[in-house]
Amino acid sequence: MIATNSKLFLTGLAMVIVLVLVCPYVFSSTQAQTITTFTPADKFVIPELNGIISFAVNGSCSDVTLENGTWTFKDLRLNNSQPLGDLKVSTENSNITISSYRAYNLFGRSALLRYTVEGQGKQTINLGLNSSRPSSVSEWSVIVPNSVFLAEGEGWNLLPDDTVVITAATSSVTVVHYGFSFPDESNLPFYQQHSVAIITAVVLAITVTIAIIIRVKMRK
Repeated sequence: MIATNSKLFLTGLAMVIVLVLVCPYVFSSTQAQTITTFTPADKFVIPELNGIISFAVNGSCSDVTLENGTWTFKDLRLNNSQPLGDLKVSTENSNITISSYRAYNLFGRSALLRYTVEGQGKQTINLGLNSSRPSSVSEWSVIVPNSVFLAEGEGWNLLPDDTVVITAATSSVTVVHYGFSFPDESNLPFYQQHSVAIITAVVLAITVTIAIIIRVKMRK
């Protein structure tokens, strides 16, 4: 009975220690945010460029702004998805409807944006890569109907800030970024660069300590 109570106490203590270690790291980057929601009925108009942006599904973001003819959606979510990051979109002499957007941060940021378009204008898309270096053209694909992959310079161009400019849009367009690089965390504090390793080591040490203490008490 004593051994059981000691085991429960030490296990609880270990959990408290782990939470104390993990929570400051998790909550340090979390801020209270006001959520803006939108539906397919909402239109994001760009009067100076004669363009309109809309979404085919419900969505939300922490902030949405129009600046220099570009709409920026921060912490975008679509259909209650996980946060998709920041998306910057502009359209000139055309109206677009974003039908799907997916983003993955494993081994670098991979993302896929699909939209339909009305008009023969120009669109600019920035998927918010936040990379320490400009991406390469080889990391991108622009796909039009009939699964046609356009070559860079033939209907689209990549700018140094990772913005894709599309001029060959017809009825629908898919923009894809393939991410295979690890994010640069060299400017972060040591504990954030190695947070997973540190937490794993601490948990392992606590587990081993508990096992030794319980074994000693049981022998007594």
